[in-house]
Parts: sequence; C-alpha cells; structure tokens
Amino acid sequence: MRIAIFTDTFLPQVNGVTNTLKRMGEYFEKNNIPYIFITPDQRTEEDIPYNVESFFSTPFFLYPECRFSMPNLLRVGKRMERFQPDLIFCMTEFTIGLTGLLYGKKHKIPVVTNYSTNFSTILNVYNLSVLEKTLDKYLAWFHREAALTVTPSQESMKTLHNMGLTKTAIFSRGIDYDQFSPKHRSRQLRDKYGLNNKLVFLYVGRLSWEKDLFVLQGAMQELNKKYKDRIGLLITGDGPMKKELENTMPDNVVFTGYKTGIELAQIYASADLFTFPSSFETFGNVVLEAAASGIPTVGVAMGGVMNIIDHGKTGLLANPKDIESFTSCIEQCIHNDILRLRMGSVAREYAKEKSWDSVFDALMILCENQINPAVKDVKRIRDELPITTPKRA
Repeated sequence: MRIAIFTDTFLPQVNGVTNTLKRMGEYFEKNNIPYIFITPDQRTEEDIPYNVESFFSTPFFLYPECRFSMPNLLRVGKRMERFQPDLIFCMTEFTIGLTGLLYGKKHKIPVVTNYSTNFSTILNVYNLSVLEKTLDKYLAWFHREAALTVTPSQESMKTLHNMGLTKTAIFSRGIDYDQFSPKHRSRQLRDKYGLNNKLVFLYVGRLSWEKDLFVLQGAMQELNKKYKDRIGLLITGDGPMKKELENTMPDNVVFTGYKTGIELAQIYASADLFTFPSSFETFGNVVLEAAASGIPTVGVAMGGVMNIIDHGKTGLLANPKDIESFTSCIEQCIHNDILRLRMGSVAREYAKEKSWDSVFDALMILCENQINPAVKDVKRIRDELPITTPKRA
C-alpha cells in the first residue's frame, strides 16, 4: 500500500499532530511502506529525515500550529502521478488537507480523514463563535466525503456522530514507553529549578487560552495559601499566553520553555503530579506521556483525556473550568502520598499497552480495508509477479 499524507502542520512545529506524524514517518521507514508527506514549508536548519513535498505557508492566525498554504495544484498533480498512491490520508482539514481530499475524489483514490482538533472551542475562546455553524458545516462536509474518518478517542467520535457521520473508527495515539520512564527522574533537574524537597506539579503543552490555564493559575493561588513552602509548579511549553502567565503566576511557578528529547523525559519523570486543566483535548498525548513517566494526572471530566484517566486509579478528574474542583483534586494528592504513588504506578502499567507500533498496525488495517478490492487484487498480482530483465536483441 502506497500512502500520501496531506497535513497543514508538520515538523518542526511542536504539537500532538506533528508528534503523531513523526512517529508515523518512523513506522513507515521501519516497515518499508512507501509514503509521502505533503506539508507546509516551515523547516528550520534541522534536517527532516522523511519523504516530504512542501509548499510555501504562513501561520494560521487562530491556531499557529496549523499553517495557511495555497499548494501549487499542478505541482501536487505531478508529484502524485510520480508517486501513484493507493490511498490518501488527510491529517488536517485546512487547505492542504482539502487539496488531498479533492485530489483523491477526482482520481478515485480512497481518502481517509483524521479529526483531532476541537475547532469550536478555539472559535469560542477568540470570540468568533458566530463562525461556529459555518465551520461545523464545512467539517461535516469534509469528513462525509471520505471513505472513513478516524479520530483518537470515544469522546471525539461522539462529536463526529453528532455531525451525522457514521463511517468512523478509532485511530488512537501511542507512547514510547522507554523514552518516557521513571528511570529519568533527576535530582539535578529539580535542583536546577529550585524544586528539591517540594511536591512538584507539572504542566506540558501550548500556553494559550483554549487550554483553560486560568484554572491552573487559580488553583495555584488557592493552594499557596496553605502549602506555598511545600509545592512548586513547572510549566513546559510556549504560546501566546506565556507573558501573561509569567506576570501573573505566583513565584513558585517556573517556566522552562519548549523542551524535547531526554530533557522533556527528565522533566516528566522528575515531577510528582501532572496538572492538566484543558477541556479542549480530543486525546491528550501529554497525559499519556505523564502516565508512562509514572506520574498520575489531575485532569478534567471532558474530552479525550477521559479515555486515559481512570478516576481514582490513574489520576483524578475535576469538573471542567472549575477552579475549586481542580484545587480539591490536587489537594487530595498533596495529603495522600500513597494514593498519588499508587495512581502513578497504575498509570505506568496502562501506558505499557499503548505502543506506537500497535497503534499504526491497527491504522494500516483500517486503511487497507478502504482500498477498492479490485485495486487490491491488481496490487497483489503485481507484487507477486517475478522480476524479469528484458533480453538484449
């Protein structure tokens, strides 16, 4: 099976979609699956070791993780003619994703689309809810045109069903169980941030309004009334809300900026509790990374994180957008070390079952099932024919 992946966000951007695409590229390379990424051009000097065709782009004003690009359709057509995809996978729904969908429909190539961003929440945050109905109609049309729409959680699948979509399946997310591990816990890192001898909370993610960070801010202010000398918060990430948070968060909050690789793994493992107030998520990769690192999460009972956090077993679920409820859940973990440590251990065991290989194996089966049976038969015959070299006259 030859797969063309169309996406409006790609490396070196740091977000859940690009992390998934990075892992997808690694899986394709390891398993010798022919593929090509059609992406916005946003590369830095860092080499991107995947088969990529990119197009000029600018940041999308509502959500800079997605880029606005107007692909050269002639160039796309020539590239697809050379590549000859059996299936098109649209990771996003903006201009590049739309290009992939329309190309597939025109050339009768099966298209699988991915739904993983709650755009309605973004519109509400930026006071653009007047556009919500229009966007919902577009998304419903976009995904209805596909042979199949995949989404990362049961909660986001409910959203698709509410749009009237029935051809849906789960494309979950995985974790590198060795990269994110308690073995990376570092006393030196805790010393570096002045947090030794404290119970360390952690937030990892985009610093923006749709992540409900006002809840975490309010919780820290409340908790500091009782526990200021005993607790500290690490915030890892960047975004448009960073300066505001730096100016308004208490002084036992440390901002690390974006981190990747071993340093990110050390930050997770060196914390004691992951605090994630977002009600925006369709999945919540960072919650799974925290689980693999052996720390429980205080999250909210809304969105995809509900499929990862088993209340009282792998973490605690507060009411969404509720500072008092979120504070109460954190306070339980301050008072009850045994509960916190037990939840971290169970979370680690849960993450062990979520390897990227198993996630992509399942996705490949879903994709294979969308290819026209006649096409599959032709491909099978082609693959089984012996390779011959014509004799010279």
